[in-house]
Amino acid sequence: MVARVGLLLRALPLLLWDRLDAQPAERGGQELRKEAEAFLEKYGYLNEQVPKAPTSTQFSDAIRAFQWVSQLPVSGVLDRATLRQMTRPRCGVADTNSYAVWTERISDLFARHRTKMRRKKRFAKQGNKWYKQHLSYRLVNWPERLPEPAVRGAVRAAFQLWSNVSALEFWEAPATGPADIRLTFFQGDHNDGLGNAFDGPGGALAHAFLPRRGEAHFDQDERWSLSRRRGRNLFVVLAHEIGHTLGLTHSPAPRALMAPYYKRLGRDALLSWDDVLAVQSLYGKPLGGSVAVQLPGKLFTDFEAWDSHSPQGRRPETQGPKYCHSSFDAITVDRQQRLYIFKGSHFWEVAPDGNVSEPRPLQERWVGLPPNIEAAAVSLEDGDFYFFKVQSIR
Repeated sequence: MVARVGLLLRALPLLLWDRLDAQPAERGGQELRKEAEAFLEKYGYLNEQVPKAPTSTQFSDAIRAFQWVSQLPVSGVLDRATLRQMTRPRCGVADTNSYAVWTERISDLFARHRTKMRRKKRFAKQGNKWYKQHLSYRLVNWPERLPEPAVRGAVRAAFQLWSNVSALEFWEAPATGPADIRLTFFQGDHNDGLGNAFDGPGGALAHAFLPRRGEAHFDQDERWSLSRRRGRNLFVVLAHEIGHTLGLTHSPAPRALMAPYYKRLGRDALLSWDDVLAVQSLYGKPLGGSVAVQLPGKLFTDFEAWDSHSPQGRRPETQGPKYCHSSFDAITVDRQQRLYIFKGSHFWEVAPDGNVSEPRPLQERWVGLPPNIEAAAVSLEDGDFYFFKVQSIR
């Protein structure tokens, strides 16, 4: 059933393209919804434990959440762009809790003193990290069409990508004996459960398990390559799945390596600021202490240069790179992936590409909103902002 779902999902844009706007009562629309429901269940947007079909509200909410994680316009409607996104090659790991984990990670960055205990509690409960810094790995097998030395080099580089920005260190274990992380290529059903059976070229490229199982599996039937232009770049997929074995969930950040969908190898840095922040929140910075968590440069420059206590607002410019050491009152994200950061009587708006606005007064956009709010949220349904502030009682 899983293989059929994956195959049909990839074929649907061709078979039913002219039916996407058909009424749900038509057979094509019904089949389309069933396949979309199967996809949403597989990737954690619908509860597969519920025996009956989801209600229209549940289905719309699931579509809305999927659109948000996929950086699509959030409408709750299974439109062409949403269907096309469902057919793209991706990681087979579910997106469950990716929004919650991501927003908490961002909040921790700007208000670490308020969320420190909660963050520790979550990690302890989920157990989604290794409790040591030296980890061994083994490449069990490799794609038949690629030379072993080249694949081993890609594996080594993928692990080094993460060790460069964290306190982790990796070494390749000998062919016999234990290894913390094992990388294996399989075809079809490989005893991971039907939900994890590989579906041939396209669809789910690979999947991995959070610590401390230490397993990453790759679809042997994919056209793996070490080229930028041909096939699926193995190095990129290796680096993504290794991220899962370290405890990282999927990220909705547009340029993150840990975003759920396949990312082509380009000339830009493979790890985004969110990837670095995620691994450092689990394992800390490199032991040498020379690498810092860095958001897009302009964001750091503007936040570091702003001083709410200064009459002019701006701090004197300093030499060298600037990093944000301040805390903020609240942070939230809207349906267009814009980040809003609040401090005192001002707010910043950060575009998906990292460009940040000048600090603007709260009253300029939200008349009557008091300063120093406690929390902020945006409704994914209508885009309305909600603010919270505790009033002290004397």
